[in-house]
Amino acid sequence: MQVDPPTWLVLIGPTSGSHRYLSGRELVRNRLPRLLTTASAVLTTLALVAGCTGESDEKPERPSQDGSWSPVGPTDAVVHTDQVGYGTLETKVAVLLAPRKADSAGFVVERQDGSVALKGTVGTDRGAWSERYPATYPIDVSGLRTAGAYRIRVTGGITAVSPVFVVGASRELFGQVAADTVEFFGVQRDGADVLSKPIPREPSHLNDAKATVYDAPDFADGDDLGKNLTATAGAPAVDVTGGWFDAGDYLKFTHTTAYALALMLLAERGGATSIGNGKAIDGIGAEAAFGVDWLDKMWDESTQTLYLQVGLGSGGADGLLGDHDVWRLPQDDDSASGESKRYLSHRPVFRANQPGEEISPNVAGRVAAAFALAAQVEAGDDPTAARAHLDAAATILDLAGGEDYGTLMTSYPREYYPESSWADDMALGATELARAGLVLGDTRATTWTQQAARFASLSISAGNKGPLNLYDVGPLVDAELHALLQETGNPATEVTPETLVGNLKARLDTAVAAAAKSPIGAAAPITQDDFTSKTFGWAAVAALYHRAADDDSYDAFGTTQRNVALGTNGWGLSLVVGVGHTYAKCIHHQIANLAGSLTGTGKIATGAVVNGPNASSAFKGLTTSDTAKTCTGVNVSRFDRSDAKFVDQPQAYSSVEPAIDFTATALLAVTLQARL
Repeated sequence: MQVDPPTWLVLIGPTSGSHRYLSGRELVRNRLPRLLTTASAVLTTLALVAGCTGESDEKPERPSQDGSWSPVGPTDAVVHTDQVGYGTLETKVAVLLAPRKADSAGFVVERQDGSVALKGTVGTDRGAWSERYPATYPIDVSGLRTAGAYRIRVTGGITAVSPVFVVGASRELFGQVAADTVEFFGVQRDGADVLSKPIPREPSHLNDAKATVYDAPDFADGDDLGKNLTATAGAPAVDVTGGWFDAGDYLKFTHTTAYALALMLLAERGGATSIGNGKAIDGIGAEAAFGVDWLDKMWDESTQTLYLQVGLGSGGADGLLGDHDVWRLPQDDDSASGESKRYLSHRPVFRANQPGEEISPNVAGRVAAAFALAAQVEAGDDPTAARAHLDAAATILDLAGGEDYGTLMTSYPREYYPESSWADDMALGATELARAGLVLGDTRATTWTQQAARFASLSISAGNKGPLNLYDVGPLVDAELHALLQETGNPATEVTPETLVGNLKARLDTAVAAAAKSPIGAAAPITQDDFTSKTFGWAAVAALYHRAADDDSYDAFGTTQRNVALGTNGWGLSLVVGVGHTYAKCIHHQIANLAGSLTGTGKIATGAVVNGPNASSAFKGLTTSDTAKTCTGVNVSRFDRSDAKFVDQPQAYSSVEPAIDFTATALLAVTLQARL
């Protein structure tokens, strides 16, 4: 599907057993509790790290794995680094957690042979991390500009030695992370076209080929089914095979898939196939095409019907079981027998709209965006498919409800994903339609540009100032529409390029202020859901702003957010499975738990982005299915705080459940940073 886009399109490119095991908290959270390796190619050692490449073609030798670094010796403090590494030209900051004040502490950065590459003093104390670590200091090693492997040693009142970390070319370090995240989407595949690596899969949910469409379910208590489903009168059976599982469970949502697919297509369109070592990011074109194929099935052009969801989360009525009631492998569902498992073996499908009637504007906008991006990517190699996707996107956008639509739809029940904004989705859909229209010579491009500006104005007026994430695609709108307006001669619209850049900057100013209050420099709260996704989302916003404004003022902030996600958080964890040297081993993911390795190496869900730390209260009352395999996770409890913790156990969905939206946000963020 890769095509070399016109220069105006390259926003992301070169620049100067039946067991109910979920807790009763499901509807309190902003996200449904989703169910229950080799190390990264960038980091090939679990204990330390592997080597990296420099900005030139010359590569440094990999750090020795045989203990030839000098002994660490006794320490009483901890240094956390970005476990993937640091780009040679970017800001480089590690985080020191100290058991007492040590304002005069110094550090040296040493090479494997013991020579000193850099020395300095720790930065200003940023405050307590926890009762155990009452002082937190940044260690700025930005002076390291030569590719290689290094280690930080802290002395002067406290002692600490960091793990070995690498400095290298951003395009290589983070190009590999991008490839890892794409690999996770392969683990999430449903249907006949599943993959054998990194976790061996078998075809699953083949009965989805003739799925029954049902009326909207009636939920009596939370997400428990109040009464049996009613088949939709006159609706034909539909083929909804394929697609990606949403998270650790096996539900498939149009809402989350469209978001993930749009971000993947943005990465593909903008040149992600050439950021890693000058080679293609493995599988991004094929994986995006796989996602597009399923979204095609969820849209019936002949009846103008969009399907919203495949599968039922919870049963309840008449003893019926739902997806979240049984811990199992997905291929088990096709042969599941008995009335209680009827919605496992023959999964229900729910509509987003009645044929030809209005679609919730948030869903319509993001689905239109995904189809329009597919059209842009396909335009060079398959113009027929591109035009079909353009027309589908246009029809869906035309069916979108307006400001008086009412309660927005995302899923059944809606509480799984309680989105409250829609203008950003519509603006993105119209923007990508305009871009596709220009590529394909469609005269409607001018109208779509005007629509995009109108919806963008509404979105800006709503005042959202958060990061890019499943619930807010506003940062993409600002960056993509800005590029479109500039490249089309700044036509008169309801927003100007300056307004769009200013909105990105306003978001970043809010985030920088929040990060300044965090001892680890994190802009996202560590006591809320989706920490990792929001952290990568802020990294993406900073990179989008850089491209739109040609201003690197927020690059250091964006790099810090990536650092936090990949190791400089208070727990010293990479929040991406298989990336770095310390990451979750016991994720809340049924395939990884039942068919994968539980040691952190070998058959693991490489590239899966997990939820991250969360409020301590989020881990109360957790239960585990009696069919889940026992797993001993990484123990980082010494870094827990009174208000927040990280738990690596299969039942701990609040920390270690991955999701396609989390992972797509990370994919786009590291792709953007690799191109700075």
